[in-house]
Amino acid sequence: MADNKPTSTEQQASAPKELTLEQQLEQLKQQLAAKEQESADKDAIIEGQTEQLKAAEAQGAGALPVIIHEKKRYQVLARKFIIRNIEVDAEKLKTDKDLVKELVENGSGLLKALD
Repeated sequence: MADNKPTSTEQQASAPKELTLEQQLEQLKQQLAAKEQESADKDAIIEGQTEQLKAAEAQGAGALPVIIHEKKRYQVLARKFIIRNIEVDAEKLKTDKDLVKELVENGSGLLKALD
């Protein structure tokens, strides 16, 4: 009758490796760093959504758009305007970051800082 007990080599191969205290500590530090990064990423998403929500609340129904530039909110004070001989709709400012930057840097009266 054959003995079905694993040999000592089989036991060693199937048994999990024992980690030293230093290895366990390093492993836990890596896990902590990964969780902290995940938390920071989630915080950044929440911050962005909070800014979008503030802009939406300030805009309200039928109001002029509110745009965000460098984490500051600006109320657009005209539905349409002409800049560089081009007619611009206020809604276009939501997507044209370069134009928004230009208007903010030039202190345009078309934008009113909200915060």
